[in-house]
Amino acid sequence: MDTFAVILLVVSAATLTVAACLFGLMLSRRLSHNVSTFRYPVPDDGGPGSGVPVLEEEAELYNVAERKAAELMERFKAYMAEQKPYLAQDVSIDTIANSLGTNKTTLSKMINGRFGMNFRQLLNSYRVKEAVDLFTNDNKLSMEDLRKGAGFNSVSTFISSFSRFTGFTPAEYCKRVASH
Repeated sequence: MDTFAVILLVVSAATLTVAACLFGLMLSRRLSHNVSTFRYPVPDDGGPGSGVPVLEEEAELYNVAERKAAELMERFKAYMAEQKPYLAQDVSIDTIANSLGTNKTTLSKMINGRFGMNFRQLLNSYRVKEAVDLFTNDNKLSMEDLRKGAGFNSVSTFISSFSRFTGFTPAEYCKRVASH
């Protein structure tokens, strides 16, 4: 490479660096006038998002989305408690979303974010609670009646879900409760 090409390359690189710095400075000055004092709430886990300034428009969108998610969660919990759709073995996220006037994507995101589990896991947690309530009210129920009464279609799902949410298999749990 000849000397002229090297000098041109060095000058071009320096010019680009200066231009990028000036552009960044100009952009940061423009944005600093629109930055709100609003900060995303600090997550319980201390993860990212704590204390990060955002634009006022983003803060408002965040507040609206947060309110809508909270409203959907309350409607979801009330619907599950009153209608008990989890007792139907063929229930799907689509049917529940339609009943709540939303779509499955929005409902799924709310469930994942608010409950920390997917739709099937949450559905099975409601079913396990139902099984516990059924057995508490009638400890003479057979395992088959308990499984079907709680809405479980599969024996293996019943046992694995029950173990996951109680720490005991259904039979172990029933023996412990019956002995007390």
